[in-house]
Amino acid sequence: MKFLAIMGHEETRPMVRNLFKEYQVNLFSNVAIRGCNCQKPALMEQSWWPADEMIGTYSSLCFAILDDDKAEAIMLELEKNPIAVDKDFPARAFLMHVEKTA
Repeated sequence: MKFLAIMGHEETRPMVRNLFKEYQVNLFSNVAIRGCNCQKPALMEQSWWPADEMIGTYSSLCFAILDDDKAEAIMLELEKNPIAVDKDFPARAFLMHVEKTA
């Protein structure tokens, strides 16, 4: 069994869900994430933003636990056809082996 997590911009969530459906994989869950841009130059460009806070970016993390063959097929699909709203920032996929579940 594998644990497959795909993280991308919030707008990519429907595309990720469709990918799971296409491969007949049940989405275990999805999580909304508020990330940050922690680079000082980006903060200084935003004079209206409080100096001690980071400008947030909104992302989505969808994950599933699935058979090895489906996980590999989805990873290959993502390599060939990245999911992205902005082509410079495609969704990232993480694939890990699951030793046990309880």
